Amino acid sequence: MALVRRVAVGRAQVPGAVAPPAPAPTQSGQAPTAQAQPGYEMAAAAASRPAHPWAVLLGLGSAAAGGMGAWNVNQMMAPSVFQVGNELSTFFALFVFATAVERILEPITRWMPGRVEQERYEKAIADMENGVPGATNAAAHYKAAVDRARSARGVIMWGLATGLSTILASSVGFCLLRLLSANPSWDGIPIWMDCLVTGLVVGSGTKPLHDIINKVQKQSNVLQTPF
Repeated sequence: MALVRRVAVGRAQVPGAVAPPAPAPTQSGQAPTAQAQPGYEMAAAAASRPAHPWAVLLGLGSAAAGGMGAWNVNQMMAPSVFQVGNELSTFFALFVFATAVERILEPITRWMPGRVEQERYEKAIADMENGVPGATNAAAHYKAAVDRARSARGVIMWGLATGLSTILASSVGFCLLRLLSANPSWDGIPIWMDCLVTGLVVGSGTKPLHDIINKVQKQSNVLQTPF
């Protein structure tokens, strides 16, 4: 009778990255806070800085150029002041004006700062997911660079929108303060300065104007509601 010998078969451990041991619970029964292990990146941070000085100068210079252009237009053409029906119509016309300026400036946004910084930040995020050493620290610095470029972009676009809308307002006589004045012949400030105020309002974008229009509409509905 043949004897069958039983051989114990075990599992071979696959070599690979050894996970750090789990922290043992303390006497209070709560697990201690996880600590960074050598060779592991837990987190990184980098402070965001304001917009570049050259971007601020460019934005302010564009707005100032719009004011100078409005003064020249007023000296050469002296257009008549644009008239609307009521205050609500003024805000609607201002909203349309701001929307048109945004659409005009939209094609040049591709040349504004931020594209290179955004690409570097996205690449650093991909490196983090792939476990590339140093990617966490790089992602934090590139995120700060993206925030700074976004600030610079906002200042430049504000300056360009303000300058362009000021010149356009002076060309057609769209003077916001005169439109809102109870006296149609009010001339407390020069027309070019009134157009600059209009450009500053339009340069802020359509979002604030949309909020103002909603408030004016709600107030009008309250006044028109019979008691």
